Amino acid sequence: MFTSAELEETLQDLIEKHDVPGAQLAVLDGGELVEAAAGVLSLRTRWPVTTDALFLPGSIGKLYTATLAMMLVGTGELDLDVPIRRYLPGFRVRDAHARDVVTARHLLSHVSGFDGDRFTDTGRGADALWRYVSGCADLPQIAAPGKIWSYSNSGYAILGRIVEVLTGQAFEDVLRERIFEPLELQHTVSFADEAIVHPVSVGHIPDPKDPSTLIVSPTWTMARAFGPMGIAVIASASDVLRFTGAHLEHLDNGKPRLLDASLVEAMQREQVRLVDDSLLGEAWGLGWILDHWGDIAIIGHDGNSLGQNAFMRLAPAEGFGFCLQTNVESALNLYRELAAWLFGKRLGVGPRPDPAALPHASVDHPGRYVDRYEREGLIIDVNADDGATLRATVEPTHAVAESQGWPPMANLPLQPVAREDSFMLKLPIADADLLAVFFNPDRPGAEPSYLHYGGRAHRRVSR
Repeated sequence: MFTSAELEETLQDLIEKHDVPGAQLAVLDGGELVEAAAGVLSLRTRWPVTTDALFLPGSIGKLYTATLAMMLVGTGELDLDVPIRRYLPGFRVRDAHARDVVTARHLLSHVSGFDGDRFTDTGRGADALWRYVSGCADLPQIAAPGKIWSYSNSGYAILGRIVEVLTGQAFEDVLRERIFEPLELQHTVSFADEAIVHPVSVGHIPDPKDPSTLIVSPTWTMARAFGPMGIAVIASASDVLRFTGAHLEHLDNGKPRLLDASLVEAMQREQVRLVDDSLLGEAWGLGWILDHWGDIAIIGHDGNSLGQNAFMRLAPAEGFGFCLQTNVESALNLYRELAAWLFGKRLGVGPRPDPAALPHASVDHPGRYVDRYEREGLIIDVNADDGATLRATVEPTHAVAESQGWPPMANLPLQPVAREDSFMLKLPIADADLLAVFFNPDRPGAEPSYLHYGGRAHRRVSR
């Protein structure tokens, strides 16, 4: 069993090493929670992080949305395999076929094909989610439903609207009444005016004038319509793990079960394999990342939200796992080092490493990759220099990038690795290289028709 002092010492060392202002850690081991905190909640106020402080877990909150959906499956109100238009008769997206066939299962496992990083602020009223989903009428399609995995925030907003329709309540009310209150989560809220009575972390981003320096994020949280994407969960790391206890059926924590065992198992059953198995995991379930570290089955989720980055991984059969919350834009290297230490010491396993870099930067047939790749909110132009080295220029077009003042991202090198059609690419807003995979879902091995990067598929388009 880890001690609080041991966790705190390690966490303090890691935030100093990785230049993270503050972090919060909770470790679950056999039903017991151990907590630690290090650093400051804000570089402006220098107030210390405490274990009861609230952070923004970001997309880890999608697991709460998925759990609400599965609770409705359990009561017979939601069928995962019928078109969602049964529940949202007026639902529309740009592609008529997708409109008519997409199911809740597609949405939960990110295979709807909806080009889903649309961040439209539709106000603070209880109708925000309805307005957002209505605005999806022109949402483009990145691929046919069920064809490929591509992370879709919009898909989870649509799931949240289904929850509202089936319960007749605002999404945040359902979240509070069916998850927060039954699990007695004392350090979990949905809105800023609820968070203000707690110690609260603020996000930190690179200074646009000097990306080597961190500043407090000019915006703390995102629009209400993004609640089901994860924005409606503002929580301590220990409360996140208390929630996940509802998905570890063999643990008796004295709290009511949200889902019966068959639904818990269904959520952790593989729905689709991932193209990039190093960033998140090897597959996706109904809400969960699915992976194996060594021979240990792992589930989890990550989250980003305006200068905050969170990670959660569990080994369900062993009843062991952790939640790490940080107040910096990107903390992937810190997470990987911490996960390797925790899981290595406890279970003798750790995260899968990225493919090894090749000793050269050039490629034999650069024209195979050179083109423009697009999705909602982001354009990646891939070019080759005179030495046949690939370079990427990344242009974000969504409002989040504009509000955060992201620096220019031009002529970034793509480093070939020991995996076919795969490269490492590092953005100036990130602390680590991420795997970029070119692929063709219709003809494996043929000229790529997509570029998968950062959990999203970018469709190849002619320039």
